[in-house]
Amino acid sequence: MPQAITTCETSTQTEAKWIDCLDVLSLASEHMKLQQELAKLTITNEELFRKQKSLKEEIVHLKAKENKLTIDRVNQSNIKNIFLYYTGFVFSTFVTILSFLVPNNHSSSNYINFTKKISCIKEMSAGDQLLLVLMKLRKGFHNKDLAFRFSISPQDVSVIFKGWVNYMFFKFSYVPIWPHRNVIIENMPLRYKQDFPTTIAIFDATEIKIQKPSSLKCQSVTYSEYKSTNTLKGVVGVDPRGSVIFISTLFSGSISDKGICNQGGIINFLKSLINCGHLKRGDSFMVDKGFLIGDELRNIGLEINIPPFAPANGQMSQKDVVLTRKIASHRVHVERAIARIKNFRILSRRVELSLFTSINQIWFVCSFLTNFQPFLLKK
Repeated sequence: MPQAITTCETSTQTEAKWIDCLDVLSLASEHMKLQQELAKLTITNEELFRKQKSLKEEIVHLKAKENKLTIDRVNQSNIKNIFLYYTGFVFSTFVTILSFLVPNNHSSSNYINFTKKISCIKEMSAGDQLLLVLMKLRKGFHNKDLAFRFSISPQDVSVIFKGWVNYMFFKFSYVPIWPHRNVIIENMPLRYKQDFPTTIAIFDATEIKIQKPSSLKCQSVTYSEYKSTNTLKGVVGVDPRGSVIFISTLFSGSISDKGICNQGGIINFLKSLINCGHLKRGDSFMVDKGFLIGDELRNIGLEINIPPFAPANGQMSQKDVVLTRKIASHRVHVERAIARIKNFRILSRRVELSLFTSINQIWFVCSFLTNFQPFLLKK
């Protein structure tokens, strides 16, 4: 009897062991399934996380796109004259300039050689790019400011600005802005015509403050005694109604007005105008006392109207006083024209060294653009 009990117990123990093994196998199988399920859930979670991140970025991008500055947004603003404030022009004039530079609303990359390939060139219309450029010229906004407004990077702003300024300089420089003498005389203001009927243009020099160069030599040649700082200097010529008809290149601030006329080719330019019939011998030009170019002009058959110099005793004659006042009353218009140019704040502020490679183009473009504004004087 005891032996039978022992056999039964052994059998029970064996069955228990088999049950334990099956449980282990079942648990192992279930564990493996759970691991596989966890792996799938982990992958799904990562995919959802990536989608969430992508959607967040898309929302940020859409919000930035919605808030970024465009010509339509500026033009449709409820703020009065905001387009004029940003660019210096009313919207219709802006469209005229844009149509001249980029006909038929084509892509700007068809005309402009940008220094780098950037994706925003394709995303931004030519109009928005020109708006950016004019805002930097007119208001002097820094690249970071414009990058925030247009939802692009500061580096992209720099590429767009330099590409457009060089292109505008190229296009505008082929436009003849010196009219025939008959056109100038025909449109002279009455008082000017009575006082100086054969004076075709008024010339004056102006200086642009620049950041102090690191080179001692450059510091020396650009230092202006008149402004007591480092400058660049250029000459502007206007017709009797104040339209810009001559723009010189920029020279170092230490040069004299006469030096610019000689080195800048102004005399040779006037000679070429005589040869093509736009001027004739006997025509005259109004200048300030610093322009001691009377001999040079008379050598090519032209005359000069310059304020009389005080004699050694310091007393001017009544005739000279009257002439001085007459010249001053008309010469003020070239100063007003220069003030218009410097309303483009990129030139009225101290020019940074980073813009030196494009400063002549910037100077020319700003000067040329003033001709799209209304006449300073009525006929």
